[in-house]
Amino acid sequence: MSKDYVKRAAEVIKDLKKENGKMVTTSQIRKFLAGVNAIKNKVQIRTFQGEITEGRLPEDIQREIQALKVKLVYQCGREPKVKTFVEKAKLLDGIDAIEGSTKKFLDFAGYVEALVAYHKYEGGE
Repeated sequence: MSKDYVKRAAEVIKDLKKENGKMVTTSQIRKFLAGVNAIKNKVQIRTFQGEITEGRLPEDIQREIQALKVKLVYQCGREPKVKTFVEKAKLLDGIDAIEGSTKKFLDFAGYVEALVAYHKYEGGE
């Protein structure tokens, strides 16, 4: 995830808005954000406690991220609008790019937060 993730999030949401009927609901993406934030909170606590060093996520956190990916894929299969959103936002690629890096995960979490914010800003329901 590049430093321009806020700009990227704005572009994704604007593009989806242009494609009438392709916008996910706020509740659909907030569920994913809640999962990301739960992991983010654990990362921050464990970093503060000194359990996460050298920028590497512990195995249990990495497994949680992969479980979140599986849930996201499942939602894509259930709802075409979610799949379109995930593909446009490149969320699966973003998860894969984390590769156990604390910084990359925190950037990804910021990107997801930006997606939700711009979704609401652009009138998402």
